[in-house]
Amino acid sequence: MKRRCLKNKLTGPFGVCFKTSGFSLVELLIAIAISGIVLGAISSLFIMQNKSYSVQEQVAEMQQNARAAMDMMTREIRMAGYGAPKSNISSWIDWVTGVTIDSNPKIVQGSGSDPDTIYIVGCFDSSLASLSASASSGATSLPLNQSASETSDEFNTTSKKLISIDGLENAIITSISGSTLTINPGLTRDYGVDTSIYLVKAISYSIVSNTLKRNENTGAGRQPLGENIEDLQISQSGDSIGVSLTARTAKPDPEYTHPTEGDHYRRFKLDSEITPRNLAY
Repeated sequence: MKRRCLKNKLTGPFGVCFKTSGFSLVELLIAIAISGIVLGAISSLFIMQNKSYSVQEQVAEMQQNARAAMDMMTREIRMAGYGAPKSNISSWIDWVTGVTIDSNPKIVQGSGSDPDTIYIVGCFDSSLASLSASASSGATSLPLNQSASETSDEFNTTSKKLISIDGLENAIITSISGSTLTINPGLTRDYGVDTSIYLVKAISYSIVSNTLKRNENTGAGRQPLGENIEDLQISQSGDSIGVSLTARTAKPDPEYTHPTEGDHYRRFKLDSEITPRNLAY
């Protein structure tokens, strides 16, 4: 005999009764509230983790910028003096505007706590040319083993005129004819074929609008080396050069206040002591 179910129930197979009523309004509201709380917690956790990741990413980028800039400066400061004039340096280097290069390195202190600027002189690149024929002591013409176009690209009589012959002596280029350099003064010794010719540069490092810039002073101007670097302090004790770089994050963090500056940027200070190996020779 078929079983009869009570009101609001449905008779199923084998006479089993099923309740047909849905969720009540109170149950639905409770479920929505719990879901909202869970979603809110998940959203808050996601926002916090995303913010933490963004801060860590900016801090890592700040430290990387400072270290990369310091590595470049360290390498070139250590090379200062190689192939460069050892005396009367200001009479050799007269093309750098705004400063007299009368020492190597030349440090220009900023006013008060303003950033400093450093100029270093030396042969920082590999040889740009070599002699195509031997040159005797007293010679003022240097034939180069390269094309005329290569010679005009690498040397001139203005900002690329100071050369070092085999790293042993210096001369000023007074004129260029094809691939032959005319120099002053004449050579003080004999040189054979394939003797290396280097270009002597006066490279400077300075801070411009929170960017560390490097300038070879050969006509290309100042090139950015490190972004968001706001301070450069240089000191010298004997042959030891102290370099201090201060970098900051690219964006401010409203929830962070710097203890001394009072703004919302995180900062990273990197110090280095550098001893140029060629200044004593």
